[in-house]
Amino acid sequence: MALIQEIQNGKVVNNTSSNDSTAASKNNFDKDMFLQLLVAEMKYQDPLEPTTNTEYVSELASFTQVEATQNVQDKMEDMQASTYVGKYVILNTTDASGNQTYVSGKVDFLEKKDDGYYVSVNDGLYKAEDVETIADETYYNAMMMTKAFEDAIEKLPNLQALTLQDEEKIKGVRTLYDSMDSYQQQFINQDSLKTLESLEKRIESLKSDEETSE
Repeated sequence: MALIQEIQNGKVVNNTSSNDSTAASKNNFDKDMFLQLLVAEMKYQDPLEPTTNTEYVSELASFTQVEATQNVQDKMEDMQASTYVGKYVILNTTDASGNQTYVSGKVDFLEKKDDGYYVSVNDGLYKAEDVETIADETYYNAMMMTKAFEDAIEKLPNLQALTLQDEEKIKGVRTLYDSMDSYQQQFINQDSLKTLESLEKRIESLKSDEETSE
């Protein structure tokens, strides 16, 4: 099973042919459009050659088939949306100011509104169609650990500004890295790890200088 799954328009992307088929089905089997066309046909039919009852029955039968197909499609969308519950997802959404942002977390529940389905993530409601990725829990946790490590590295002073008072901070970041398993560590940026190692060496050098001066 894949660790992450691509999402398009709120649906899991399985393969191209499946998506094309779904899109075609949605475009071709719109019952409202069918009814509009049928009413227009009845309104503007040639009075000298009116449509026969048999033809109307045939068209109504086609409408029934269209409606049944759309109902099945709606049920499939319901089932697809329900699979998000309990999963870790990454959403590509737009905030009230129009800024694009990414939100990640576990889907607590699903809510259906007039304009579609919404997922609850981190106590916020987001459109299900904004779900960009479904992440395996192991992968998601690795991403969270990686982010925590990178954020911690950014908060450390540079080599020139480093003092012995920063030793505990350095040790804390090292402890964070060592607490990761090998799978999580493979996502760590190697430049960030080299930065940590350089700071550790600088601390040791500062401690050695201090001992020498004493």
